[in-house]
Amino acid sequence: MAELRSLRCPCGFEVRSRDENEIVRMAQLHAKTIHGQDITVEQARALIQLVA
Repeated sequence: MAELRSLRCPCGFEVRSRDENEIVRMAQLHAKTIHGQDITVEQARALIQLVA
């Protein structure tokens, strides 16, 4: 089973999943709908961290 990973936005939004692609999709959706910004897959992946 894949390790649990998370991505946290400075605004407090956080997504956790074992599926990195799901985290990327959710981060892109959040950035667009809440902040009006487009982020690339690479930008989102750079923010993903392992959950201890």
